[in-house]
Amino acid sequence: MPAERDRLDLDLREAVEWVPVRTQDAFGRQFEANIRVTVFRPQGEGPHPLVLISHGRDTETRASAPRPRFEKAARFFVRKGFVVVVPQRIGYGVSAALGDPESSLRCDFPRYGPAIGAAADQILEVARHFQTRSDVDPKRLVLVGQSVGGVSTVAAAARRPDGLVASINFSGGHGGNPKLRPGEPCNPTVLDDLMRQWGERSRQPALWVYTENDQYFSAAHSQRWGRVYTGAGAPLNFRLLPAFGADGHQLFAGAADLWQPLVDAFLAPLGWAQAGQLVAPPPSGFAALTDLAALPLRGASAREDYAKFLQRPSPRAWAISPSGRYGWATGDDAVSRAIGLCQRDTGLACKLYAVDDRVVWAH
Repeated sequence: MPAERDRLDLDLREAVEWVPVRTQDAFGRQFEANIRVTVFRPQGEGPHPLVLISHGRDTETRASAPRPRFEKAARFFVRKGFVVVVPQRIGYGVSAALGDPESSLRCDFPRYGPAIGAAADQILEVARHFQTRSDVDPKRLVLVGQSVGGVSTVAAAARRPDGLVASINFSGGHGGNPKLRPGEPCNPTVLDDLMRQWGERSRQPALWVYTENDQYFSAAHSQRWGRVYTGAGAPLNFRLLPAFGADGHQLFAGAADLWQPLVDAFLAPLGWAQAGQLVAPPPSGFAALTDLAALPLRGASAREDYAKFLQRPSPRAWAISPSGRYGWATGDDAVSRAIGLCQRDTGLACKLYAVDDRVVWAH
């Protein structure tokens, strides 16, 4: 059996592919490699719209970075009908030994332009690769990214790639180090200049989502970048959310319940009215929440797990498959994660049995 992090979810038609890309670093050194790309596909032949999700950067752990999946986001976008691709760029994980084209080099004189440009090169090459597929609609592309992946998404969108409809930037920036300079990236005025340049070129709708307590890029910086970007003529929906946890920079990974409604609302007028966020159905009256005998599953282990589930705080959700499998989850995005845990090994659709303090099961 593969390791847990290499598990492929059958219900998402998950696969791993290798895509050729080329780029260069701040010194003009050329990089060429087949990079690892995780792909999630909705049911049906398509053609489906394409969303590309770009990961962030941790200089200390980039060499050991696992395959990025962004499963919460992948499930959200697959429900909206997208083919989802998540590339792991040169310099991270399996390709770390090739070098680090996204390094900004020095804190006092950062080379953000070439570093971010190297990521943007790869984002667009991967997008073009998948736009040639028969199950992808090349005229409906959305770019999404977090942290360095977010600012690289802004840079990639400014190049106006074919088929681009919109871009979404979560907590985007470069040069942050919360251990040394909480909220203060290296020489942020360099990023001001780049945001202005990208704003002059960008014409497609963009959504930027930041938080009040981002420990990499403070609200003062993100708000200024938004003003610079729109002042240059670019359309932008800028959202500054309240503080999230100890570090709002983790919003994309840890607070799907907060950002999914924003993305649904942003994409609806652009042609994607189908909600990606799962909303629990109303109570069904099938049984009392604590009635273990009513649980439509056989076996003592299922009832033992359900009893454990009942001890966990809300938000929480429990799902059941026709084959008798089940999955449950608590915390952020609990409904989606419970269904995913239930059906990922078989691909068979699961239904919710209980959400929070109510039974929602219906025959």
